[in-house]
Amino acid sequence: MAIVKMSKFTLFAFESQKETLLDSLHRFENVQFINLQKLEEEHLQSLKKDSENEKVSYLEGEQAKVKFAIDLLLKHIEKEGAIKSLVKGKRSLNYEELETLAKKSNYSENYKKLKEKDNILTEMKNEKAKINSEIEVLTPWIPLDSNFKDLKALNSTLFIMGSIPKVSKDTFREKFDNEIPYSYLEVISEGKNGVNVIALVYKEYEEKAKEILKNYSFNAINLKYDGIPAQLLKEFKARLDAIAKEEEIINSEIKEDCKYLEDFKVVYEYLLNKHIKASACENFLKTESVVAIEGWVPTGLAKDLEEVIKAITKENFYLEVEDAIKEDDEVPILLKNNSLVEPFELITSMYSLPKYSEIDPTPLHTPFYMVFFGMMLADLGYGIVMFIACALALKMFNLDEGQKKFAKFFLFLSIPTAITGALYGSFFGDLIEFKGLINPGEDLMKLLVISIVIGAFQIYFGLGIRGYMLIRDGKPMDAIYDVLTWYAALTGAFLFLGGATVGLAPNVINIGKWVMIVGMVALVLTQGRQNKGIGAKLGGGLYGLYGISSYIGDLVSYSRLMALGLSGGFIAVSFNMLIGMIPAPFNIIFGVFIFVGAQTFNMLLSALGAFVHSARLQYVEYFSKFYEGGGKAFIVFKPKNQYITVIKGKQI
Repeated sequence: MAIVKMSKFTLFAFESQKETLLDSLHRFENVQFINLQKLEEEHLQSLKKDSENEKVSYLEGEQAKVKFAIDLLLKHIEKEGAIKSLVKGKRSLNYEELETLAKKSNYSENYKKLKEKDNILTEMKNEKAKINSEIEVLTPWIPLDSNFKDLKALNSTLFIMGSIPKVSKDTFREKFDNEIPYSYLEVISEGKNGVNVIALVYKEYEEKAKEILKNYSFNAINLKYDGIPAQLLKEFKARLDAIAKEEEIINSEIKEDCKYLEDFKVVYEYLLNKHIKASACENFLKTESVVAIEGWVPTGLAKDLEEVIKAITKENFYLEVEDAIKEDDEVPILLKNNSLVEPFELITSMYSLPKYSEIDPTPLHTPFYMVFFGMMLADLGYGIVMFIACALALKMFNLDEGQKKFAKFFLFLSIPTAITGALYGSFFGDLIEFKGLINPGEDLMKLLVISIVIGAFQIYFGLGIRGYMLIRDGKPMDAIYDVLTWYAALTGAFLFLGGATVGLAPNVINIGKWVMIVGMVALVLTQGRQNKGIGAKLGGGLYGLYGISSYIGDLVSYSRLMALGLSGGFIAVSFNMLIGMIPAPFNIIFGVFIFVGAQTFNMLLSALGAFVHSARLQYVEYFSKFYEGGGKAFIVFKPKNQYITVIKGKQI
């Protein structure tokens, strides 16, 4: 249960063996490369940068094609239900099977066919949009029973069509008829805001007609159609029907092509991992015949790494392995914990991974996190539901590693939830009444004291870890100055200020007073020891003593253990009361549905609150006592799993 020890390796091998070597290291799944091309060390200046740009570009292009095919087929395939999808999970293949299936695939031809069909669908979609636009323009002119082309072809007469504001219709007609002799004006249709009209005017009155039209805000329209509007509209709709049938045929063909979906997924996974290997070369340096590789490997697997390299290169390689330096912040971090603690690495990684010189806080915060979560959710019924749901998910569903960890995380948290719920006498609120050891509705002060005591214990524990780390690093005096002094000041303050409240003997309270004074004086004398000058040292010490206020704030923060537990329980009871108010026989019909919905809502909301606030107590109140973080994750050179779970096969 710790940070995995790392070793740095330096490897020189023949360029001709690079591809096979990379393939083997990829399957080894336990190395991270260092980018030598970014280093500016003098002894590397004579080497050239390695690159597989052409190969990377080609693979990216092929990946884009396959991804296009997958996305297209996913749009047409029948969707599986969420439960069925989880039960089925991802397909699992080892690398040999993946490679064999990918090389057998005829994905390139299948892609071309799908691309052609998609292009046709796109063309038809564009044509439909154009036709619908034409229909929208033409619809107001359907009552016109003349051919547009014929009207425009008149020799002595000018054909005008357009729209005027609706409010001007009557005055416009009167003005037009009176001032333009031998003219013809017809209202074709009326819209919400305008009137669509046509007019025939002798060309000698053209200027006069245009002047009147301008005065009445006439908006001219020029439709370049050859035919009668109603007939044109009929032709457009017939074309839309034809397109719909063509689309149906092509979509049906694409649905049949969904049989190639798994094939495309296999190819995508294969290309993705070839791309990872080709891109890895951008970390290396080389000469004409030799490639230089540097990276990290877990110390316990260094011998295995050597065997993997030897299997490919025989004896034609040079490998140097050295243990990582503890103070090196560039050492990647890999955590290794037992099956109980491992799911709680989620909480650590959400904050920050430890530096290589620190300790893994996961096993140190896991018990506290479980207790805090249990106290905040605190319901026997909710705990049982969580346990059953997570256990069934782990048993029935084909989950990937991340999903399994998440399910185990809440499976483990269901246990303290159920235990605390039993202690509080809570089962879906008060659905089944039974007497617990603590009655949250009556024992508020007792709950508050328990919460503060648990918080104080965690703070003390965090300080103890800090002391251990200082002693481990050869700084025993710092452990006395920065830990023991706080123990004295805080413990003395608790005994002196709170002793009378809990009924301690006067002599114990008096001892507490002197321990507090000694601790505070020690803090003033030691907290500014890094400063120069007596005044600066004392000033730093007084400022350090002021930090006692932050400890008071930390203790107050633990009251949320009580507050969230009470709020969730009271809401559950309130829902039960509301259901109890429903008159018969509706309470039987609707009561069950309302109960399930309301209690599920409260459970999820309370669980979210417990998740967030339990994490906050770790990050702010606990980690601040001993943990800095800032480590970089160990990014393993291994197969990625987007559509297929690639499992370890036979090692080359």
